[in-house]
Amino acid sequence: MGDESKHAPASKDPDGCEPEGSGKTFSDSGLSRPGSRREGGRNFKRSALEFIAFAAIAVVVAYLLQLFLVKPFVIPSGSMENTLRIGDRVLVNRQAYRFGSPKQGDIIVFTSPQEPGIDLIKRVIAVGGDKIRVENGQVIVNDKPLAEPYIRKDRSNFQERTVPPGTVFVMGDNRPDSRDSRYWKTPWVSDNDIIGQAFMIYWPLNHIFWLG
Repeated sequence: MGDESKHAPASKDPDGCEPEGSGKTFSDSGLSRPGSRREGGRNFKRSALEFIAFAAIAVVVAYLLQLFLVKPFVIPSGSMENTLRIGDRVLVNRQAYRFGSPKQGDIIVFTSPQEPGIDLIKRVIAVGGDKIRVENGQVIVNDKPLAEPYIRKDRSNFQERTVPPGTVFVMGDNRPDSRDSRYWKTPWVSDNDIIGQAFMIYWPLNHIFWLG
């Protein structure tokens, strides 16, 4: 791709046609003859070096994008079904909370407070300052039942507590099959442990979906 732009005539229009009235004519005699073997060898080496340099730059750019901007993740379990299925691939915005805070309903990737080094994906149910409790599967935040049409409901309970500042309370959408804030010794996820917000399912193609 880089070689084409380097050797293309500067006067060509975007469609690759010679501009009308350029004064140039074309005939069989205008074809260039192949160069010597030595010249061909030099061109091959130069092209190979350019390709290697381009590949190295592409790898570095991809690494930096994942490190600072967007990182892909594969869903390993069914704890977020039916929203996220096993094997779904999602994109996570690593800068989502650089200038803001998580909101109720966000789907986030974070480092497990129970198992350091393990990354999990859950939905934010309550944020710092909220009162949260679960009664027979019904989530109640600040004394108001939470409408959750996306979940697989269970009959779990969680005694009311207030979420500390700088933390969130998270749950999986597949409530019967999710180990989350309801069951952890320390039920809070620190904002500092949040990797980013999942915003899109990009694979498989028949399940592409914008998560918000």
